[in-house]
Amino acid sequence: MGFKIPFLARSQAEGDGVNGILVEIKSGNTQLKEKFISDYKPFVIKAVFNATGKRVEVENSEEYSIGLLAFNEAIDSFDFSKNKNFFGFSEQVIKRRIIDYSRKNRETQNKVFPFTYFSDEQSNDFEERYLTSDFTNEFSNIEVKEDILIFKDKLRQYGISFRDLLTCAPKHKDSRVMCIRIARVIARDEKLLNKMEKTKTLPIQELLKVINVYRGTLEKNRKFIIALCVIMTSSLEVMNGYISQTEEGGDANV
Repeated sequence: MGFKIPFLARSQAEGDGVNGILVEIKSGNTQLKEKFISDYKPFVIKAVFNATGKRVEVENSEEYSIGLLAFNEAIDSFDFSKNKNFFGFSEQVIKRRIIDYSRKNRETQNKVFPFTYFSDEQSNDFEERYLTSDFTNEFSNIEVKEDILIFKDKLRQYGISFRDLLTCAPKHKDSRVMCIRIARVIARDEKLLNKMEKTKTLPIQELLKVINVYRGTLEKNRKFIIALCVIMTSSLEVMNGYISQTEEGGDANV
């Protein structure tokens, strides 16, 4: 559905354009600012819908309120020397603020995305089911989808798939905690991490010099440990929640 330019913006666009309106607003014309925000509420609604994938109910939507505040923020922070497209810029601001809101909601509810959800015996395509189902509504819809796609892409570089994680993840909590602690050693050691990222495999020889663990343990859990390192060294906060919760109360030592 196309977006029609409101009368205010259309009439002034014939002169200075949207940037001219923004210049006047930034010079202190608060009435013009209020009118500009009011006229572009349909744009905000569309941006919120694009960010959440959900129908926006103006009267009862927290996301819509956040969208309006973000649009106001975009007006104030728009830099003509760095950006040419105000509406592209403002949509990104709206999206970021909604993601922030979703993250805070998730933290409040203390929900964690478990690795075990990669198991779905009744579906031939985990990604299709995940990305199109209502299951994502139980989590932070936008953020989880983005995390999953980023995670998938990073794992592919190591030749690891989601289904590999299902088959290689340790069954016992103590073993999972041990793998987490091994992964932390790698994530905190620049040389080990660089070696792993360069060779796209676990630096087993180097690890054996700094941790007290059997070689067979490293080989058996290689893919799982690599996946944990990927999470720890990326901004995958949803899955970092899994790591933190798994680690709590664990008694395995490295």
